[in-house]
Amino acid sequence: MNDGWAHAREGRHLPTRRPPPVRSGFGHVITDKDRADWQRWHDARAQEAYRRGTDAVQAGDQNTGLYWLGRAARMARHDPNVIFAFGMALLSAGRWAAAHDAMLWITERFIMRKALVGQAIALSHLGRMAEAVSVFERMLSNYAPAPEAFPWVQRFLPHSGRPGWCATSNDGIVMGQCPNPVMIWLDGECVAQDVALPFTLPESWMHASQLTVSSQGQVLYGAPIALGAIRTLQGFATVAHHRLEGWIWYPADPDFTPQVVIDTGTERIDLTASELEQGAKLEKPLARPRHFDIPLASLPLREIRILDRYGQPLTGSPIGPAVISLLDRKEEPTTRPARNTQRKKPRVAARPTGCLVIIPAYRDVVLTRACIDAVLAQQGDDIECLVVDDASPEPELSLCLDEFAARGAITLIRHGQNRGFTVSANAGLAHAAGRDVILLNSDALLPVGGISRLRAWLDRDAAIGTVTPFSNDATILSYPSVTKANPTPDPKTGQGFDQIFASLPQTGLIDLPTGHGFCMAIRGDCLAQTGLLNVEIFAQGYGEENDFCCRAAELGWRNIAATDLFVRHVGSVSFGRTRTLLLDRNLRMLNKLHPGYDSLVRQFVDADPLAPVRRNVGLVRMLARRRSMKQCLMMVSHDSGGGVERVVQQRRDEAEKEGTQVLILRPHLKGCRIEDCGGDVTNLVFSLPYEWSDLVTVLRRMQIGRIEWHHLLGHAPGMKTLASALDLQWDIVLHDYVWFCPRICLVGPNHHYCGEPSLAGCESCVAQQGTLIDSDLSVSELVGRSNDMLRAARAVFASSHDLQRRMRRHFPGLDVTLEPLETGHYPPLKPARPRDGHRRRICVPGAIGREKGFEIVLQLAQDAANRNLPLDYVVAGYTIDDDRLMATGHVMITGEYREDEATRLIESFECDLGLIPSVWPETWCFALSNLWNAGLRAVSFDLGAQSERIQKSGRGAVVPLGMPVPLLSNFLLHLSH
Repeated sequence: MNDGWAHAREGRHLPTRRPPPVRSGFGHVITDKDRADWQRWHDARAQEAYRRGTDAVQAGDQNTGLYWLGRAARMARHDPNVIFAFGMALLSAGRWAAAHDAMLWITERFIMRKALVGQAIALSHLGRMAEAVSVFERMLSNYAPAPEAFPWVQRFLPHSGRPGWCATSNDGIVMGQCPNPVMIWLDGECVAQDVALPFTLPESWMHASQLTVSSQGQVLYGAPIALGAIRTLQGFATVAHHRLEGWIWYPADPDFTPQVVIDTGTERIDLTASELEQGAKLEKPLARPRHFDIPLASLPLREIRILDRYGQPLTGSPIGPAVISLLDRKEEPTTRPARNTQRKKPRVAARPTGCLVIIPAYRDVVLTRACIDAVLAQQGDDIECLVVDDASPEPELSLCLDEFAARGAITLIRHGQNRGFTVSANAGLAHAAGRDVILLNSDALLPVGGISRLRAWLDRDAAIGTVTPFSNDATILSYPSVTKANPTPDPKTGQGFDQIFASLPQTGLIDLPTGHGFCMAIRGDCLAQTGLLNVEIFAQGYGEENDFCCRAAELGWRNIAATDLFVRHVGSVSFGRTRTLLLDRNLRMLNKLHPGYDSLVRQFVDADPLAPVRRNVGLVRMLARRRSMKQCLMMVSHDSGGGVERVVQQRRDEAEKEGTQVLILRPHLKGCRIEDCGGDVTNLVFSLPYEWSDLVTVLRRMQIGRIEWHHLLGHAPGMKTLASALDLQWDIVLHDYVWFCPRICLVGPNHHYCGEPSLAGCESCVAQQGTLIDSDLSVSELVGRSNDMLRAARAVFASSHDLQRRMRRHFPGLDVTLEPLETGHYPPLKPARPRDGHRRRICVPGAIGREKGFEIVLQLAQDAANRNLPLDYVVAGYTIDDDRLMATGHVMITGEYREDEATRLIESFECDLGLIPSVWPETWCFALSNLWNAGLRAVSFDLGAQSERIQKSGRGAVVPLGMPVPLLSNFLLHLSH
């Protein structure tokens, strides 16, 4: 990266905003509020960096733009707008490998032609021309190319082996170039021959799925063209402020101005291009949705369908009078209590034998076939599988369903036009004839015996109306996590999950606030009394089963969890990226229909009555994995990241490679949490002290051979007795000075190394600053307790001689084994650059809090500003006050990085030297390793492991801790090899 410090010089007078403290890694339990507060601050800083980066790019300042956008990309790793902007800046700077990675990230997640072009350009510059040609052709085949992409065709066409190229857009014109006449086919039918490009297609193209263009028997570059991909629609319609409004666009053809058709049943209203305006941006790069709205007063009070020019419905369509009434109603607070405070007794009736499985189908022939096959594999002659083809746009799917129906395997209902999920489900429910039914998504895959287990739950109590199983994607019934998205398990893993659920002891009935329609069994007489799903309100799905369960509960029926069944659910194959908007809209209507619904769900989530089931499954998985592993190691640590976590993960990986099962015991607000690393078990939470005996029993069954104690901060006090409870000894891995320093890192009131005074001095320090450990012990009591624990350990490990000496000084005669954390094999140091007219750039790596030397870096930057020194500092990481440092005009801050990108990040800033400004005696210092891996000499204070390692290796220099800042500045400026 070239010099680009103008942004810093101009930003000296930025207002200071103090963020939350940098995570110290000292092991306190991090609450959800802590994470939320940090995330809000973090997101705000990322957006500011993004704004400044884009402003710089627009002003033509490439270097400044690249810096700020890189910082934003590291801070907002999942924001596509940020990643794309950074990718474009990388392309402009010729950083092809990084640009390719950024563009690939976009193309894997979004329909975006410009990212594909950027990816192809980067690949061509990396010498991967065959890949570049393929990627660019993918753009031509699935997108309407922008004019600025045309010159790049000439770069890739000669490498394609084709006589010419072609593409099209939603205006129905085939564009391209070919020296000879071409022939054009639509779905295999020739519609033109011996014609030149460009060519206007006949009207039939609007109903075709594939366009092929050839010349002299050769298909052109870009063909065949997937017309369905080019007219892929994203749009949403709703009611607000007495108007029908929404947005619409074609992501593969963002320049095209779409038409909106409002079908009232008796008339068709076309909104022309002039009535469409540029809408608000979506959370996607270069999104160009067009906004539309029309007064409700101009529309009849009947069901309204909102379509595009091809007849494709917008998400949220149709909208009927009931939806309009709910959405247009003024929001009013309700005092109505949540339902089920006094359960009614349902009217139980005799119901016929047999079960009807209903599968609404729309897209994805592979998943739908697998879903049907799983149903047909179930045992029982009284099971009928009914599939509703909701006018699928995929001919392969319709053909597949015809084949099933032809051999009598399924009952098939086919809609002439797309009616939505709820209408399709009702078409099947209407055939129930009093039988129990199972409503099943086409992306849900029942395990063996799934239907019989669901039906058995319906018979466990006469008041049970609905039953829903566990799944990887089922909101409150999700496993393993209910707080974050779970990956879809592969068939073998999903089968294993189900076998475990089925093997658990039978639980009592666990009432749910609502079932989940991905796989929900409904008792026949409950369906008869409750009625069908509410089509008028929930025509497109999302919320219809919640409304049904609420209505059933008001009649006295119970919604129950099937705790012995797990169903794989791929999830949301039919709804696309407008899913969240539809969910939000329908949830508002659900709460208006059933006041108190949200409160009821929150009460269920807070109580979490399904937690014991999830934990039992996790325990079975953990115990089952133990049988296949040679031995078991348990690590006890905190949950706050930092260097401790890096060591834990490194030792875990090494142990797992040797066939050892590794458990990590961490603090939790309720007590403690066990991670079975290789098994990805996340639900093993034990409430302490109430479940202490359960915890000990489980760990005994794991036949743990060894315990490594990394950190007990944040853990319940009783955790110190765990080793004796298991008849084992600890191996203690030292990370800091918590054993004799309540401040943990030996930093005194002057914010520097304390010098390790007498006990009286330590007590005075704690009296002034407070303690960072969860204990009311005095310093002498802490040392006494630590002495007992350390000497009772099987082994105590220190990573450096410095740490070993300090521990032996405070605990005389203690046997401390030296075990470095890294091998010490680093690449050669880079040669120094000439200083003639060159500004010296110093890299400061890591998360820079007070103990890591924040005040030192600030004073150095201020000194450089005050004396106009040619010294600049790059913080490869983040600090407790980024703004204050950057306001000096001599500091760049990259934002947090992943460990696997540390070396590349440091190298990209072309620094001359590294600085470890820590004011405490570190016990290893991974930041120093990162500097050396980037080929930089390092400077540190003559203190701790950082000094020991530098002096032993000769890869840098050390200075006295109390060195005046001006002298330190001069030293950094003039230090040479």
